[in-house]
Amino acid sequence: MENDKIVVHANADNAPEVTKIDVSDTNLFVFRFLSAIYKSGYDEVEIKIGDKTPLKELSREINSMLPGYELVDQYGDVCVIKNISKGLDSEFDTILRKIFLITLTMANNTVEAIKSKEFAKLSDAIILEETTNRFCNFCERMLNKKGYKNPKKTSFIYNIVWELEKVTDQLKYLNMYLLSRKNAKVSKECIALFERVNAMVKTFYELFYKFDPDKVQKIARDRKEIIGECNRLFGIKSNDPKVLHHLSNITQMVFNMQGSYLGTAF
Repeated sequence: MENDKIVVHANADNAPEVTKIDVSDTNLFVFRFLSAIYKSGYDEVEIKIGDKTPLKELSREINSMLPGYELVDQYGDVCVIKNISKGLDSEFDTILRKIFLITLTMANNTVEAIKSKEFAKLSDAIILEETTNRFCNFCERMLNKKGYKNPKKTSFIYNIVWELEKVTDQLKYLNMYLLSRKNAKVSKECIALFERVNAMVKTFYELFYKFDPDKVQKIARDRKEIIGECNRLFGIKSNDPKVLHHLSNITQMVFNMQGSYLGTAF
């Protein structure tokens, strides 16, 4: 019973959700379609693929990015993919915390690589982004399939997971940009700003697991100050605008997550 409603849930083990999709006319977004089906909560999908879709590559992406999904059968141009892992369903809270911790690690490792000018280490941070994608896909699937432990908070938690993935995307794009430039230079002002952004991410992580009105206000102040500093540094030629662009985006995403978090706090 939820409030004044009696809610009946079907037994997902006895009634797996099944769907079919024909993507034989495209070879560009096959995995995107499959990822959306995974997040929607389906337990089995028959997917019709075209000649230009490499089956080996599709199988690799399924195994690496969609926890629990396996390609179990293939006949002609049809692949059958099933969720074969049931034990993961109870791991939502653990995996969500891992997403936070990996995001913090990725952010800190990036700024340390920049400070030490060991840009080759940025490749390691990019690898971490793939892990967060995998974990975020899983959490979004669980939220769509079963909801959050407090159903009224499901949409807020989903948005936080979504934004966390976008934060690591921004870090990945920044790392890829710096790796593509020979003798990349990041000004001291940008490094200092990067450290402030990372501190803001950490503040939100702490707030998420323990409500603190002072941290709510701090994030709001930090967002205003960091965006203001980004705008100021944009006008100085010694500062790379691409770096400032990504830092500004991360700052706004953290602020967006705080808005969603407040919907869960009461």
